[in-house]
This record gives sequence, structure tokens and C-alpha cells, in this order.
Amino acid sequence: MKFGLNSTSTYYGDFLMPELYFQVRGERGVPLEIVVRKTGKNLTATCSCSAGVDDICQHRITLLSGSSKDVISNNPEDVKKVVAWIAGTDVGRALQDMVDAIKHLENAREDFADARKRLIKALKD
Repeated sequence: MKFGLNSTSTYYGDFLMPELYFQVRGERGVPLEIVVRKTGKNLTATCSCSAGVDDICQHRITLLSGSSKDVISNNPEDVKKVVAWIAGTDVGRALQDMVDAIKHLENAREDFADARKRLIKALKD
């Protein structure tokens, strides 16, 4: 396994693609593998969890957001490299869109809770 290496590079055809490998804590303490690759403005991140195959998983979101809290390999400092790689990529834009959408959702939940309280109060008047 390549976990704990600061970085490696792999050839894909004629392209040299830098890679970072992480081992992260999964559910019930089961270690999971995340591999982040960058070529030009393209970034990919894969996770060995079941959601990481065809969907987005919290493990990747946490890592891509710059948190090393779940990294159990000996390279948590490499999360900073991942964050630097994200800048200017489609992943960076999509991640920011998701963060913005989460903020809107949280605000909508607060607005809903407030409106619900007002309705309950109005129904008691």
C-alpha cells in the first residue's frame, strides 16, 4: 500500500499525474482508502466506501474541505496539498456550490422553524 507517502506520481498514457493517498477512519473504525489525482485543471478523488463508488461520500467531502480529522495514515499534512490542488478546478467550483447550497438549506430550516413557531402562536391567539 502507498499510504503515508507524501505524494507519488503515476503515468497515465503520456501524462504524469500527481497522486495523494490517504487512509481515513470509516464507520465502526474500518479504514478506508482515498486517492486524489490531479492533471492540469482536472481533479479526481476516489474512496473505497460503498457510497464512494457511484455517489459522493462524507469522507471525500471532509478531506476536500481541508479537514484531516479522520486521516489515520501518517500524512495528514498532505490535506493542505489537496486543498491547493482544488483551486481553479471543476471540483472546487462544485464543492463551493454545495457549501453554498448547504448554507441556504440551513437558513431555510431556520426560516421554517421560525414560521412554524409563528403559526403555532397565531393558532393559539
